[in-house]
Amino acid sequence: EQHRLEEVAAAAREAVRLAEAEAALMEDDEDGDIIDDDDWEASVRLANELVGMPSSGLGNFSQDDDDDDDDDMDDLLQMELSELSPEEEDALGKAAREAVRKYEEEMRLAQKEKDLIRSSWDEEMVVAPVEDLDDVDDQEDDSAQEEDVDYSNMTVAELKEILRSKGLKVSGKKSELIERLNSS
Repeated sequence: EQHRLEEVAAAAREAVRLAEAEAALMEDDEDGDIIDDDDWEASVRLANELVGMPSSGLGNFSQDDDDDDDDDMDDLLQMELSELSPEEEDALGKAAREAVRKYEEEMRLAQKEKDLIRSSWDEEMVVAPVEDLDDVDDQEDDSAQEEDVDYSNMTVAELKEILRSKGLKVSGKKSELIERLNSS
């Protein structure tokens, strides 16, 4: 009887694992498709093997005959449950409640994580404060002041230094350097 109880608990843990895997698949699947038929049948066979049910009597599951499949599964579940002792039923109920609690906690944590990510996106999208816009105006004023500079009073070395800082060509006569700076 203890062995049977352990098998039921192991089956419940496997069912939780499969449900979590399915939930992860459904979250990751952008097309909205659910698990395909082959994977579904494989998971049903595995779950049935874990609880000691023969998988050959389950038939082929497809989307076309969902009602028949649901009825078959209900019958199989009722048959299995009727064979459980009260202690096994209690253990299965506890395992199921724990699985649901764990699943809900994981979903709540996943939602919190999504909310945090979304709020960080919102914070990144905030428009620059007015103070920062003042800095931009100051930079524009500085560049306007540079255009008003009288380069003819500067030495060739000073002109070349300015040209280098702007990434412009530094060779040529003083008049060419001044013309290059005025046109930049």
